[in-house]
Amino acid sequence: MHSLFWLLSLWTLCLFWPRLQGKLIRIPIQFQASFVASRRQYRASRSSLLVKYNVAGGQDITSRTSGATETLDNRLNLEYAGPISIGTPGQPFNMLFDTGSANLWVPSAECSAKNLACQHHHRYNSSASSTYVPDGRRFAIAYGTGSLSGRLAQDTVSIAQLVVRNQTFGIATHEPGSTFVDTNFAGIVGLGFRAIAEQRIKPLFENMCEQHLVDECMFSFYLKRNGSERMGGELLFGGVDKTKFSGSLTYVPLTYARYWQFQLDGIELGGTIINKNRQAIADTDKEHLLNCSEIDKLPEIVFIIGGQRFGLQPRDYVRTVTNDDGSTICLSGFTLIEAEFWILGDVFIGRYYTAFDVGHTRIGFAPAA
Repeated sequence: MHSLFWLLSLWTLCLFWPRLQGKLIRIPIQFQASFVASRRQYRASRSSLLVKYNVAGGQDITSRTSGATETLDNRLNLEYAGPISIGTPGQPFNMLFDTGSANLWVPSAECSAKNLACQHHHRYNSSASSTYVPDGRRFAIAYGTGSLSGRLAQDTVSIAQLVVRNQTFGIATHEPGSTFVDTNFAGIVGLGFRAIAEQRIKPLFENMCEQHLVDECMFSFYLKRNGSERMGGELLFGGVDKTKFSGSLTYVPLTYARYWQFQLDGIELGGTIINKNRQAIADTDKEHLLNCSEIDKLPEIVFIIGGQRFGLQPRDYVRTVTNDDGSTICLSGFTLIEAEFWILGDVFIGRYYTAFDVGHTRIGFAPAA
């Protein structure tokens, strides 16, 4: 019997303001008010995942050896962005926090006037920072619409009142196509592991841990799937908030310290263990259109992780989206990809508090409060 592996990829667009409590960075999440879920975005998110995890051609993720490859859609509902500053004095950037990549990069003040994505966002000016240290190496990250490229640098990076020193990051002088033009984030902070980082650069959170800036080498997410514009959830660096979940966290070890990938014991549908049968929860058409009036008749889907049952009710895994003609339709939150793993996003994390334990290379889940 083949093993099932799950990868946790977290992207949702929001704005947040951090508060420091001891060595915990508590960041309330605010969803982007202009986001409206559409069928087109639903398809775009699937394409993003295929390219990001390098499975469009059927290649298994475990065989991938280098680089961070991803495609972004600027209105995907699985993105989280927020403020950091780089340099001395600090230069502010609104950044996307992404668990599916590991590099940190921002636009460069040296980019061309024709580079619209760069011109539309804050740009890093190395000459304006007294703590800037040149690196000398070039860097490039492949995206579905081209290659983002530039040079590497080293400087101080601040999140809330925590200051990470000597962080190596990318300064992008070229950004591909229109991918980043209208995004509400200037660059990306990768929260994956060093093994998938371009040129094996040490990720920001790894440096946070090594410099003893957090109590525990972990971060966690609490999402409100139906949150209002002002209250969408919370990202916490340095530990977990026990008031945001019930019971205790169920931890499972990561199978590979690359992406947030772990073994799944099984899937239960209508009381029957279906194991690897992906067709039971995703149509071979790549989209599964549902009757919105019959959602409550759909079964509970239970994921068995670490010997514990984590159930999703129909209202958890059905998405209400807008068609191109303005009509409302219902789609399954599950989509088929041609690979031997599944990808968990806000369908699951919206129901279960999730702890990313870097220090013990494990991931934990508990029912969200």
